[in-house]
Amino acid sequence: MNTSEISKQVKLGAFVLGGLFLFVLSVFFIGKESSFFNRTFTVSAVFKNVEGLQQGDNVWLSGVKIGTVANVEIVKEGKVVVSFSLRDKQNKFIRKNATASIGSDGFIGNKIVVVRPGTAQEIIEDNDTINSLSPADTQELINIAKDVGENTRTITAELKALIAKMNKGEGIVGDLLNDGPLARDIKLTVANLKMTGENTRHASSELTALLYNVQHGNGLLATIITDTTFAATFQQAMGNVKLVSQRSAEVASNFQKFSAKLNNSENAVGVLMADTAFAHTLTRTMSNTEHATEKLDENMLALRENFLFRGYFKRQAKKEKKEKEAALKTALQSN
Repeated sequence: MNTSEISKQVKLGAFVLGGLFLFVLSVFFIGKESSFFNRTFTVSAVFKNVEGLQQGDNVWLSGVKIGTVANVEIVKEGKVVVSFSLRDKQNKFIRKNATASIGSDGFIGNKIVVVRPGTAQEIIEDNDTINSLSPADTQELINIAKDVGENTRTITAELKALIAKMNKGEGIVGDLLNDGPLARDIKLTVANLKMTGENTRHASSELTALLYNVQHGNGLLATIITDTTFAATFQQAMGNVKLVSQRSAEVASNFQKFSAKLNNSENAVGVLMADTAFAHTLTRTMSNTEHATEKLDENMLALRENFLFRGYFKRQAKKEKKEKEAALKTALQSN
């Protein structure tokens, strides 16, 4: 074998070995991605609608791929059983009350299964079934969108009619917007309330000033409120008023008894008031007495001029003069 043939054989062997290496490497990566070389466990979930989920689609937990869809089987209408092939040791993150839902890998990407781990104490095991959250049917979403559009159109028409009525001043809101009678009444009420508030503020200020004067002033009311000794004096005065009232009642009772006695014709006053003849006699007696007193004064004056009694009256006059001078002197010394 010459050198050229050996070189060709070496190149062919190197090419075959390189291809075999690439094939093994590809199989390794593909098997790793498909969990061919990893231990797995199976978990199932029942959906009403899988929205195009297929075997081989990925299963995600908290943003990390933990397995693939192993099988999609329709049991009956509205019931689809989906089996997941999950990597070993991932079950410690998934609880018994975990929930599986179907989503999309991107806006228009492949379908994926998203697992929410749950909060129970126990973890899932091989061949367990977890809860599921089925996606809404596309046709159902279209019907809902159609109903929303119809409702929006109806609401728009009604809103347009309502705005037209409001622009015409119809209804309470229209009256308010177009400055109708109701709006004017409300403005008047607000003005009255504002005036009432101002009056209340003034009254409050005046009441504050009055209270200040009562607490710090010198009037009777301030004295009654602030002076504690005045309370006793006032109470004593009220007691005196009560006593005077009692005495007045006694005086009125006595006066009533006295009036009764005066009306009695058996006593002297009653006789004076009732017997006119006796009254004339008493009047005449009083007149005679007054005349006798005048005569007595004249006799005393005559005695003063008599030489027998003149010395006596002079001595009395001097004595009275000395007493007056002594009293005047004493008054001047005391001043």
